[in-house]
Amino acid sequence: MQNSSRIILNTGILYSKMFLNIFIALFSTRLILNALGTNDFGIYALVGGVIGALSFLNKAMATATQRYLSYNRGKGIEQLGKVFNTSLILHVLIGILFVVVLEICGLFLFDGFLNIESSRLAAAKFVFHCMVASTFFSVIAVPYDAIMNAKENMLVFSLFSVLESVLKLLIAIYLFYTPIDKLMTYGLLMALMMVSCRTLKRLYSHYKYKETKIRLGVVDFKLLKEMACYSGWITVESVCHIAKGEGIPVVLNLFFGTGVNAAYGVSTQVRQNIGFFSEMIFKSSNPQVMRNIGDGFIDKSIKLSTTVCKFSYLLMALLSIPLIIEADFILSLWLKNVPDYAANFCRLVLGTNLMIMLARGLNFLIDGIGKIKVYRITLSVLNLIVFPIALILLKMGASPYSVFIGIFFSDFLVVVARIYFAAKYSGMNAFEFCKSVPLRLAPLTIFILCVLWKLPSLFHLTNWGSLIFTLLVSSVLQILTFYLFVLDKNEQKFVFEFMGKIKRKLCRT
Repeated sequence: MQNSSRIILNTGILYSKMFLNIFIALFSTRLILNALGTNDFGIYALVGGVIGALSFLNKAMATATQRYLSYNRGKGIEQLGKVFNTSLILHVLIGILFVVVLEICGLFLFDGFLNIESSRLAAAKFVFHCMVASTFFSVIAVPYDAIMNAKENMLVFSLFSVLESVLKLLIAIYLFYTPIDKLMTYGLLMALMMVSCRTLKRLYSHYKYKETKIRLGVVDFKLLKEMACYSGWITVESVCHIAKGEGIPVVLNLFFGTGVNAAYGVSTQVRQNIGFFSEMIFKSSNPQVMRNIGDGFIDKSIKLSTTVCKFSYLLMALLSIPLIIEADFILSLWLKNVPDYAANFCRLVLGTNLMIMLARGLNFLIDGIGKIKVYRITLSVLNLIVFPIALILLKMGASPYSVFIGIFFSDFLVVVARIYFAAKYSGMNAFEFCKSVPLRLAPLTIFILCVLWKLPSLFHLTNWGSLIFTLLVSSVLQILTFYLFVLDKNEQKFVFEFMGKIKRKLCRT
């Protein structure tokens, strides 16, 4: 119960940060789209999309460091310092490797491969180099993210995230006043912002945590080899996942140009902001899953991972379902000029995200056990199969929406793979998991979507009326059906007791 309370407290802190970040991010995106214009925004979404990819890669790589920190948390500062310094050396080497690989790729990327107007090619290259520079600093900051997460210091972690969002908003405002090329200015300032925030995070960690003191003499080369193998397989799968996310815009660009990239960029912004709703519970529960595994309590980790799958899906669905229904109206409120295809891209992206959430919580269970080689190779292959499917369909003359056929197929197989490997390595009952999570959540989501798709039109509501109606009815239906048909008795009891505690505290105040 103490672990659950800690998870709830940390999740509360992260959600407070998230709501502020989402508000700032939505407003910033509107300003950036208006300042850059559709074509330049599409170029940045295409070339500078490495920023979004880096955030995913950093989270994945931090999982490896966090696992070893969580395992050794009870062994004293000396051992934690050895793990941290070993991890830091590893990530410096990875950062250098990434810079070399990206710059080599850049030599071929812009010469006739990408469909970018010749007049904007120089700006696109400049943005690319700015992102490569920030890549190195992002990668070497991974151990500092991991130590904060392992220590469950979510308040400071959230403050750094809010600082980044505020700086992004200031950059968006500045774009309206700069006389210099706006796309180049935006790429440079975003890179400087990322480098500055990562530097501040390192300085804070050195001040707060004694184990982060850099001591090259305590590096454990046996541990370095072990962490390199572990991080290597996570990195391979993460790179393939990034290739999937960033490769689809490239494929769309080759067939349809930067206008469609702008629409896909909008859907990516929506996916990232809505994704915060589920990411927060992962960040707060991951240390507990890792620690339980390290202490030998596999059954507790299986139970916690299953519960995380349920609640992460609900948190994603609470906003995703209304957005899927009301995408056209919401985008018209958010953006002054909505790119073509943007609304349906958003619907399809949110649909794929909901599918992934069905088993996303099992990822940390498998990572914590440590048997990840075959698992990560499998996910890598499944992430890449989207490309042959998309290319075949587009060469046959299909619409831009057809790329999501490959994405849905790939994501479905990823869900199946996660369930299979979690059962194989942890002893989890795959049938019981499917019966309690995917086979309950998926039908309920389809039912709610069918109810809400036509219901507002029967009452002849205005756009605002339809939006409010959809939000209210969707929330009530989801929470009610989730409580009655998805949670088991112990989870229902915990929710009931937790709500009772909140009620008593409110009454006292």
